[in-house]
Amino acid sequence: MNKEIPKIGKYYHFFDDGKLAASRHYICKVEQIITAEEAKSIMIEVPNEYDDIMDTILSLYDHWHDNEMPNHDWLYAKDTDYFIECSCPKYDKHNLWFVRTKDGGWFSMDIQSSWQGGRLDIDESIYESILNDIENDPYYSTEAKEGLLEIYKAEKY
Repeated sequence: MNKEIPKIGKYYHFFDDGKLAASRHYICKVEQIITAEEAKSIMIEVPNEYDDIMDTILSLYDHWHDNEMPNHDWLYAKDTDYFIECSCPKYDKHNLWFVRTKDGGWFSMDIQSSWQGGRLDIDESIYESILNDIENDPYYSTEAKEGLLEIYKAEKY
């Protein structure tokens, strides 16, 4: 299991919903790293999807533990050592919060909306794999390969 931890101030590749398509590729910046214990004191407002029911206010930890983890038990680990806050302005106006996945990686939680989940690629293995697959795909023309590679490489924060 990969137990690598991102670094504050560093930029990383992010894949919306964990999908590996150019249209789902963004760049995130790590703003803050906190422990699970510290996440218990950060209060967040989780919007209710129904307009007639009030939003829920709870700790970041409780949202992960009580909502995200049990509802996505195939994805999130039962324990997380840190909560990683990232900004990703081309993706969402709100910052994203990442927790550990079962494979030791990082996946963001849906907090302010139901589309905030995505994979943080902190060792660039996913990104490099995509570039390698494009370069070695015998079905793409040279022009198509160059175009796809340019799209991935051009993504900025």
